[in-house]
Amino acid sequence: MVVIALVVLGAVGYGVVHARSGGGGTGQPAASPSPGASGTSAAQPTAAPVPRWQVAKAVGPVVAYRAPSTSATVRQRFNKVNANDFPAVFLVRSVRQVGDTTWYDVWLPIRPNESHGWVKEGSVAIYTTTAKIVIHLSQRRLLVYRRGLLVGSFPVAVGMSQLPTPTGIYYVNQKLRPPTPGGAYGVLALGISAYQPRLPNWPQGGPVAIHGTNQDSLIGQAVSHGCVRMHNADVLKVSALVPTGSPVVIVK
Repeated sequence: MVVIALVVLGAVGYGVVHARSGGGGTGQPAASPSPGASGTSAAQPTAAPVPRWQVAKAVGPVVAYRAPSTSATVRQRFNKVNANDFPAVFLVRSVRQVGDTTWYDVWLPIRPNESHGWVKEGSVAIYTTTAKIVIHLSQRRLLVYRRGLLVGSFPVAVGMSQLPTPTGIYYVNQKLRPPTPGGAYGVLALGISAYQPRLPNWPQGGPVAIHGTNQDSLIGQAVSHGCVRMHNADVLKVSALVPTGSPVVIVK
């Protein structure tokens, strides 16, 4: 678990661009592959579409509602930066046009795990990522994909049986550099939007992270409180490949 004071690392990856969706009030999945080229003969093979995900970066205070309306119940309020002074970002699940307003259904970095809510255009700016992390707990492996292609496979340590790493769909919500690289969190921590359900009283609610380690011999084992530990050289490689906001899928 990430429970120490950490130093913010860099800015949110990828250039930020504004994006609006059409749709006349119907929801559109924002994390689906882009459509293939039209007009291609069925007899000709077509290139697989590149998976892309939208990320919403806070440009000021953000209010997440339970429905795409300012009259809906407020799910959570967020500042422009989080508790670690890192820019607040949210992985977009879908996009809906309601009248003249674009709404984003986003994953939220709160308890319970995999919570989501609707945020209004104007409070966020949108950028895209083609990177994704998949963690196989039983195999103790972390895989990195970019543009739909596997570009890295790394051994990891995962949560012990009493405090297992939570499965589900999350995203990288911050990149933090520990003040002591030789400490338990190694050279870098990639915070994700998951929490350890069994440690609600830990600092900041018990967030889960992918981080380095000072105990390389434990990589490949189930020994953590829920975090995913990596060799220090490996977590730096993953950080270079995966921008903040990219999805993290954790499976058994």
